[in-house]
Amino acid sequence: DDASIANVMSSIEGIATGVIGEGVAANYNGSNWAGSLTIMSPISGYWVKVNDACSLCITDANPTDPSIQFELHSGANLVSFPVDGSVDISSGLPDDIEGSVSGIIGEGVAANNMGGAWQGSLTAFNGGKGYWMITTEAISFAFDVSTMSRVKNDDVIGLTVPEGEEVYQSTQQVFYFIEDITLDGLPIADDDWILAYNGKILVGARQWKGPFTDVPAMGDDGAIET
Repeated sequence: DDASIANVMSSIEGIATGVIGEGVAANYNGSNWAGSLTIMSPISGYWVKVNDACSLCITDANPTDPSIQFELHSGANLVSFPVDGSVDISSGLPDDIEGSVSGIIGEGVAANNMGGAWQGSLTAFNGGKGYWMITTEAISFAFDVSTMSRVKNDDVIGLTVPEGEEVYQSTQQVFYFIEDITLDGLPIADDDWILAYNGKILVGARQWKGPFTDVPAMGDDGAIET
C-alpha cells in the first residue's frame, strides 16, 4: 500500500545511496530521500546504488499481477519483469510485438533481435531484475508467462573479466555485438577473451561464444568506481 521510496528501500536505508529510474532519480542524504523519484512503480525498472553488498527485503506486499500492462514509447524504456521466476525472451514477448523490440539491456548483459533470433548474453527475463527495452514504435503488451519456470534462470552472465582483472558496473553502459574476429589470418577460439579499453583502463570484457557475442563497455556515471 505504501510504495514510497522511503518505505520500499527501508531495509537497506543507509546502504542505498541512490535510486535511478527512467528520467527520474532520488538520492539519500543520510536522513531523507530527495529528488524527483518519490513513488516506485511495479512496472518500472530501477538502478539501485549501494555502498556495500546487501539484500533488499520487501515484506507485507502483494505480488504484482502477471497480466499487468506495459505502455512503451518508441526508444529506450526501463521496465520491470513483474513475476518471480524466469522465461526466455522470445517466449516472454507476445508474437505481435516482438518484432518491435530491437534490443534488451540488463545489468552487464544484452540481447539483440536479429530478425526474430535473439543474440547475446541475455537469454531470459528474471523476476527481481529490470531491463531497458529498446523499441522501434510505441507498443502496449503484457508479458507471456505461460511457459515461465518458477526457478530463476541461472544463465545470467553479468560482468565477466579474466582472473586478476576488474570492471565496475556502471549505469552508463553500451554493448558491441561482434559477428566474427580473425586474428593473424585465423578465427579466434571459443572462450578467448575480448577486452574493451578506454585508453589503458579496462572497461569491459567477454569470452568469445561465437557469432554476435556481446562485449560490454562501462562508462563514467559519476560514481567513484567508474
